[in-house]
Amino acid sequence: MADVFVSYASADRDVAFRIVGYLEEQGIRCWVAPRDVGPGVEYGEAIIDAIGEARALVLVLSDQSNESQFVRKEVERAVSKTKPVLPVRIREVTPSGALEFYISSAQWVDAWKSPMEQHLLPLVAAIKAMGAPGSAPVRSVAPPLATPRAGARHGVSIGLALVAVAALGAAAALWFARAPAPAQAPEAEQRSVPAAAEPSSAELAEAAISAQEAPLPADAIENVEAATEAAAAAARSAPPAPAPAPAVTQVAPVPAGPSRSDVAFFTGTWCQPYNGLTIVYEVIRTGADTVLTRVDHPQAAPWDVPSRIVPVAGGFEMQPVDEPVAADNTARFEIVDDSMMKLVFANGAVEDGSILRMRCDGRKD
Repeated sequence: MADVFVSYASADRDVAFRIVGYLEEQGIRCWVAPRDVGPGVEYGEAIIDAIGEARALVLVLSDQSNESQFVRKEVERAVSKTKPVLPVRIREVTPSGALEFYISSAQWVDAWKSPMEQHLLPLVAAIKAMGAPGSAPVRSVAPPLATPRAGARHGVSIGLALVAVAALGAAAALWFARAPAPAQAPEAEQRSVPAAAEPSSAELAEAAISAQEAPLPADAIENVEAATEAAAAAARSAPPAPAPAPAVTQVAPVPAGPSRSDVAFFTGTWCQPYNGLTIVYEVIRTGADTVLTRVDHPQAAPWDVPSRIVPVAGGFEMQPVDEPVAADNTARFEIVDDSMMKLVFANGAVEDGSILRMRCDGRKD
């Protein structure tokens, strides 16, 4: 079963398949026509079945898809089957007509800027969250974040609680340290020794005779021939020399990455979708159980937040390091997989898990 059905206008085929390729690189299974229409299957029937089996429909939105009756029908069938519709705008357009009716309240992804793949991060997060057990609908808009007052060095005030939660929540990711390519031991040099040609008895006899200053008697020649034949027979019956032992390649063991209960799991860079932009969190380990998070918000100057990382069942808690721990200054995150976490508790209240953090390279645009 596919994770998503991809709907697009035929004029946008190249861009649609580029989106499909990126999603499939992220481990998301896509159904897209005509690639996935089986031989001998009626085209319309295949589309209806694929929409029914997919978790969601990804709509490639452009001027052409706005006017396509086939795209409109596919979206209508997805809505009728209560499938989420995730529009991806590849042009700066708004849906018109029936499309506006069906997707006016849907979460949008704007991907017309280059590089397009970088702006598909919220789409990947939304689709992966749908596949997580007990997941809630994903919202890409995080709560408004206030900039902390100048000179604040420790903690976060109650008025900035949401900022602290966002920073603490992303205080977490390690691009696993990759071991260098294992060094290979040089192979033992194998030297081939050409086998000497076996001389004939006549050649040996002739060499022996020519080495003497005076000719040998006939019986001496006969003795030489007999000795030569005996030596040749002994050489033929001797066992062959053993072949050189093959070289043994030494392979260095590859170290395993940090476990999900290790604070090292959280060091590195995390990204959070925010109003079509991205909040970036760079996390540096400062102690056995403490980290410092640099929050790079697209609408505020960067700031630092210290926190303590405490492993809990299925994830971690982010606690303050310079004030007493309480429910309203603690955030809890549940690990979805090695590249994603979701917020499940903050500000003393249970969250729906729709705020996600994903591993990234630190870029915002």
